[in-house]
Amino acid sequence: MSIPVYIPVLRLRQEEKKVLTTFDFGNKIYPYVEIFKEFERLPPKPKPGKAKKERAPKHFHEVYVPTLNSVKAERVFVDLPVHLRQSRNMKKEVLEFLRGVVANRKIRTEYLLSLNSLNDKLIPVISTYSQLTGEPNSIRLQEADLRIAYQTLAFRTSELTFSNDIHQIEAVAQPQDFFIIDLENYSLSDSDDLATIEFMLEYLKTFDKCYVVLLGNPIHNSIKNFELLHGHRIAVVDNTLMDRFQRLSAHTFSDYAGIKKDPVEGGGGISPGFIFYDAVDNDFYGFKGSVARELADFENIIVPDVMRSDAVKRMKGHLLDYVGLENKGWQILENIYYGIESGKNQAKFKRISMEHYLHCIKAKIRAGHFIF
Repeated sequence: MSIPVYIPVLRLRQEEKKVLTTFDFGNKIYPYVEIFKEFERLPPKPKPGKAKKERAPKHFHEVYVPTLNSVKAERVFVDLPVHLRQSRNMKKEVLEFLRGVVANRKIRTEYLLSLNSLNDKLIPVISTYSQLTGEPNSIRLQEADLRIAYQTLAFRTSELTFSNDIHQIEAVAQPQDFFIIDLENYSLSDSDDLATIEFMLEYLKTFDKCYVVLLGNPIHNSIKNFELLHGHRIAVVDNTLMDRFQRLSAHTFSDYAGIKKDPVEGGGGISPGFIFYDAVDNDFYGFKGSVARELADFENIIVPDVMRSDAVKRMKGHLLDYVGLENKGWQILENIYYGIESGKNQAKFKRISMEHYLHCIKAKIRAGHFIF
């Protein structure tokens, strides 16, 4: 097993699935998939007045094994996210899954074990239940159950539970496992934030049980499309983790693939906006539509201004092929610009952001950017 340089976290929404099942991750990028509902899509309701033969509902593994198996990566992390905060804005099927499956350690473990036909590819993620149910030793219990089917496991922790989790993780982690430290919204460039997480980073200096992953969330959900300064760098985004993770005693860095961390909530109106990655300066730039917030703003304002931006000029002039034919996100942008395909689809720009970001990180990896 090769060691990944980068782990993009994707919550299995429609656009994330398109990226997950088409992007060639290679052997240095291991995607991390968070599954938050029983079915990818609910079965269609029968039309009134038409009798429809009922089919037995698929089991969890019948739904997700084909999707996970189609991912072009050496390994894939899979998580039924214990850490995902429940919200009244979540759809019914999401809340039912989080409460009925994820919140029950034994049932969650059974669901992960049901995917074991892919045990050579999947790496299940374990999180503590101490904050959810108060159950003691929940990490040890999960490890014992899952180790039977999976040789490689991952353990995820964060600032809130680190001090309690680390003793269990050290007791059961094996050299081929992964220890994922979720930095949440903390910034490595903010002195107050750094002081809060310093105890975790200090601990890593002597941790040698398994591979260490630092997971950051550079693009906070508090960033709203309509508040973006059009064409300007988003100053509050700190994407320095990829340049610092090795100096912080980690083997791998992780983030949310160039987009905001999805709270998995429903609703939300049209608000044309686009966050675009500049791979040369490792910054993000914001573009937004008109005050009217019309879907046509993507085609008429956002895409033309992205194509003319300094960020694009820098990437076109760089030795690495950041905006070439292999970049699916860039190809979609060009197709919209030249009228080959429609840009009147807000969700499509989420995919463009991910495809472009992943391509750029892969280009950096190929060029040895992360070899020190």
